Amino acid sequence: MKTKKEKKATVDIVILDSHADRSALNAALNSSLADVVAISGPEGDINHRALSMLGSAFSDPEVTVAYSDESVSDKRGRHLRSVYKPDWSPERFRSQFYVGNLLAVRRTKALAAVLDSALDDSLPSLHGTALRWDLIFRLTENGGKVVHIPELLFGSADLSSVLGAEPSSQFESVMLEATAVVQAHCNRMSIDAEVEISEPGNTLHLRRHADSDTKVSLIIPTCGSTGTVWGQERVFIIELVQSIIAKSTWRNLEFVIVADTTTPVLVRRALTKLCGDRLVWVDYDLPFNFSDKIARGHSAATGRVLLLLNDDMEVVSEDFIEELVGLALDPGVGAVGARLLFADGRLQHIGHRYANGTFHLFAGYDGDYAGPENMCRVTRECIGVTAACLAIRSEVFNQVGGMAVDFPNNFNDVDFSLRLHERGLRNIITPHAVLFHFESVTRDGTVTSQERDLLFSRWGAQLNSDPYSNPNLESGRIEWMEKGAH
Repeated sequence: MKTKKEKKATVDIVILDSHADRSALNAALNSSLADVVAISGPEGDINHRALSMLGSAFSDPEVTVAYSDESVSDKRGRHLRSVYKPDWSPERFRSQFYVGNLLAVRRTKALAAVLDSALDDSLPSLHGTALRWDLIFRLTENGGKVVHIPELLFGSADLSSVLGAEPSSQFESVMLEATAVVQAHCNRMSIDAEVEISEPGNTLHLRRHADSDTKVSLIIPTCGSTGTVWGQERVFIIELVQSIIAKSTWRNLEFVIVADTTTPVLVRRALTKLCGDRLVWVDYDLPFNFSDKIARGHSAATGRVLLLLNDDMEVVSEDFIEELVGLALDPGVGAVGARLLFADGRLQHIGHRYANGTFHLFAGYDGDYAGPENMCRVTRECIGVTAACLAIRSEVFNQVGGMAVDFPNNFNDVDFSLRLHERGLRNIITPHAVLFHFESVTRDGTVTSQERDLLFSRWGAQLNSDPYSNPNLESGRIEWMEKGAH
């Protein structure tokens, strides 16, 4: 049976000044009769393929917004770099106008959104980037579909224009307008958060106000092992718990310690003294299986939110639990991970990347590495997060059946993250929750061929189709590197 071919949408291009206000945007949208309007600034050029590709994208009537990748050239037209973006990432968009300089919108929907914005008394007069930011929020808040076209459809000779950046002299006012836009979006979406400008001033941070009565169960597998960090011998589980009690500002905690029966008695006594009646002790007398240990801990836990932690860690940011819990309580979110640092301050984890394998993105880079287009400075969706520090609602953990016990050592978090993603839940990484992770000093981190074969047999296709990476990037690497660029 033949299906009717979708008709391409008609597309017009309109050029808006970087300081255009609502009336200018409204006039531009009304100047066309096309189905779709591609809004561009005067400082760049739209590729000749854009109209056809956008017309195809908008043949789906549910699509309301589309954006593309971009190229950056010098003033002589020589290519400097490409800006490769992820697919639609709503959490990242709340912190950064990452969609950039080519913005295509369904015209009639956009006209209605501009009218809504004009009637919103909570907003100041909006211009440029903040105006487009507000427009996209209003087009997507009620389920409007967003398409990312992974092609270089916009080119600019102005580095400051990439990702919607404004000239530095006006940047502060732009960010203040953007803060008001994102705050109004949060209010409309019932996201209880205070929107702040993050250092060094070019991204935003949603400081979510999680209900402090929410009970958090810290599930920590351990065998009470010891090791040397920063020249000093430590019992890892004791040092971790001490750092949580001393530094964390979240008080409604339950410490679920899943301990091998070989764990020294002195360790149990020390933890009992530290945790008091907040300690839940679970004995484990089987060969090491991280997934099974977490399952046993979950069975004994009573918190609404589970926070899985390796025992070889130490708290850096006092509000790390607030950051993780605030995101985990979002109904559309699956697992939430943190920025983890090696003992020497280098990055250990800032989210997974699955591209012909599984990778800790930017592992080994400087701990404060901003990443391409500041991606490491913003809370964002990622395909997966490490179970070394993973927050999740208990009900969601149950819905996906917990972690797979046939991955006892490695890839249990990859399998878990992909099962959450398969259910339509968004996995999130936040750079604002920070801990040291003394990486695998308490167990053998060797990956066996059996583990790797099992992972690829179960998730082969998904391990090379990460929506938060980009098909133009080199696969099999931790970097965000353009194909053929090395």
